[in-house]
Order: sequence, then C-alpha cells, then structure tokens
Amino acid sequence: MKDAYVLVDHHGDNGTVREGMILRDISNQRFDALEKHGLVRAATAQEAKEGYRPDFESEAAAEEREAKAAKAPSNKNAPAAKNKEA
Repeated sequence: MKDAYVLVDHHGDNGTVREGMILRDISNQRFDALEKHGLVRAATAQEAKEGYRPDFESEAAAEEREAKAAKAPSNKNAPAAKNKEA
C-alpha cells in the first residue's frame, strides 16, 4: 500500500481528484498503473502527514479582486431619484 500525490486533475475509478490531493493506501498495482500514465507520484511522508490543502483562490483571481477594490467608488450610495416630488 502506498500514498500517492496527484500530479494532474483526473477522473478515476473512485471519483474525481484534483492536483495536489493525496490518495492514501492505494494498492501497489494501482499506483504503478497511475504512475505509468503520469497522473501520480509517491507522496513524501511530509505531504502525507499534511494532507490536501486546496487553494481556494488563485493568484489571478486575487489580483482581479484587488484591482476591483481599488476602482470601487468611495461613495456607494445610489443617486437620488428625480421623480420623487410627484
């Protein structure tokens, strides 16, 4: 039994896995088949201990969010309606 570090997002026999996930205790035969296709590599002891930590926000998304925040107007109130007098 081996722990495998996923190198490429793919859909396997047990569902979809993301890059960076750790597949725990997979058989040596299954590990060899996945490694042959370049989908996984052996996980280090440190990686297996830490487990999978998804990156919820990519760098590009963070930069885009910061750029939008910089362009946001200081006065976010809607303009007064002109037809309220009637």
